[in-house]
Amino acid sequence: MKEVIKLLPDHIANQIAAGEVVQRPASVVKELLENAIDAGATRVDLLVKDAGKALIQVIDNGCGMSANDARLAFARHATSKITAAEDLFNIRTMGFRGEAMASIAAVAQVTLKTRLHQAELGTEICIEGSDLKKNEPVLCPRGTSVAVKNLFFNVPARRNFLKTNPVETRHIINEFMRVGLAQPELNLRFEHNGNVVYDLEATDLEQRIVQLFGKTLDGALIPVGEDTPYVCISGFVGSPDAARKKRGDQYFFVNRRFIKSGYLHHSMARAFEGLLPEETHPFYCVFFEIDPAHIDINIHPTKTEIKFDDERTVYQLLHSVIRKGLGEYHAAPIVEAEEDQGLVQLIRQTPQLRPPQEETIGTPGPVAGWSAQASKSSWEQLYPKNSPRDQHQRQHTPKFLFPEEETPPSLGELKVTEPMTGRLAQLGARYIVSQSRDGLVVIDQCHAHQRILFEKFRKAGTRTPLASQQLLFPRTLDFSPVDFTFMREIEAQVRRLGFDLQEFGPNTYILQGVPTVVKGSKAEKFFEEIIAEVRETGGANAESKLYDRLARAIARKSAMQPGKQLSPGEMRIMVDELFQCEQPATSPWGKPTMYRLNLGDLEQHFG
Repeated sequence: MKEVIKLLPDHIANQIAAGEVVQRPASVVKELLENAIDAGATRVDLLVKDAGKALIQVIDNGCGMSANDARLAFARHATSKITAAEDLFNIRTMGFRGEAMASIAAVAQVTLKTRLHQAELGTEICIEGSDLKKNEPVLCPRGTSVAVKNLFFNVPARRNFLKTNPVETRHIINEFMRVGLAQPELNLRFEHNGNVVYDLEATDLEQRIVQLFGKTLDGALIPVGEDTPYVCISGFVGSPDAARKKRGDQYFFVNRRFIKSGYLHHSMARAFEGLLPEETHPFYCVFFEIDPAHIDINIHPTKTEIKFDDERTVYQLLHSVIRKGLGEYHAAPIVEAEEDQGLVQLIRQTPQLRPPQEETIGTPGPVAGWSAQASKSSWEQLYPKNSPRDQHQRQHTPKFLFPEEETPPSLGELKVTEPMTGRLAQLGARYIVSQSRDGLVVIDQCHAHQRILFEKFRKAGTRTPLASQQLLFPRTLDFSPVDFTFMREIEAQVRRLGFDLQEFGPNTYILQGVPTVVKGSKAEKFFEEIIAEVRETGGANAESKLYDRLARAIARKSAMQPGKQLSPGEMRIMVDELFQCEQPATSPWGKPTMYRLNLGDLEQHFG
């Protein structure tokens, strides 16, 4: 019988291994930056060209390597961190994975220059697709420089699956920011195509957050922390007023290694429950210091997911620490939950929370930063359900305006293409009331206006561009490096929607014109909403979805707000335009635009 099982050649095995380690240019950036940190560097420079496809170079002033170590660094399963299997559960360093450099060299052209601090000469090694091309002494600065050129040059299928340059650049920036947060004491510099994206000086964590995310977080960061025998928690969370539309600015680090954990994110969401405006997300950067024996970091190839041996304790402790930090800064009501009682033994010497000031109790009006749907457990005792005021309000509120059902009643026999008959009236500066063929129709003018604008903007994205009105004074829009790369990705689509903007210097655009329905004074909020809506889309790979999200974001910000008085002519125009829409019954977010009360319901009500 013919033998069919064969050993793979080393270069093919390395390319297969590279598929696990090197998924995109950002994967190379992560490995090289972590190696520089483990080398004890105090300054690290990252140079990138063509979104990492042409060049990724990391230069550090770390300890450097000898000639023999430099050669072994590209061998498979070579590492300086592990000597026995038990060492896997006692690792605190970053770039310990022995196959990383070998995998990178298998799919790129790599040049390594390194020199020990006490040595006069360094070593230069050049490898192309696992083939050693050069290994000789060289004059070079102390430390290490690794240049990775033409990534996936010998695996064209993998290169074809890379995303557009703005998308890949955004992934690289994300990896750089994670390293910057985990190592605030380092001097870090990032250049892309010769332009400086970040130049970070060594500082503390709070200032590093401001360096990376902008001055909007300066003064809006709340310190949190607690030391326990099992785990030490520290970091900063953003105040509720600093909540953002996008979910991405949320970071967990375990022993200074970035991790992803839906379980811990759920704990944070519960800690902020009832504090944030609707559809916003808090900023947080939280560090866990824990004995490596209590965690398993080898459950995922990229080491971004870990396993705690006591996840429930970490979950409850994180929730308690965040609530305590928010309470001390008067950002949350001070309520002792039963689930936190079991943490008394873990939290040592917890400072007593400040009681709320007397004048805040019973103060009319909403509390800043609070959602309309506050936590029941926090407020039931202050506002009983069956208070005389509630009963009076329910008795005098028409049921057809505020039905008790969570989902609106069916439109029944109402034909959404049928024009309204009779005169129109406005109720409560919020609703348009009209007689239909067999009853009464109430239209939510805000939801209706959102639907009208959404379909108008969406058609503009797929047909002819919307008209733009020029601003008397052009506005300068400054973005963070991440948001700037994203704006460059969607710049063409934004222009079709009526925004006249030009790139102006690093991380800056000049806005010269806006759509006719948009006010120039609100331009910053418009783009914040747009970026938040489409940040996770694939740009050109999801163009139709991108237009929908852009149109939805602009419609929300452009639509009228409750309380606007409308003339009879304005009401008639709105009703006519609504029933010309493709889906007039709902807003772009699925909320009803109208409510119908037929004559049969009235007859049944009055007996």
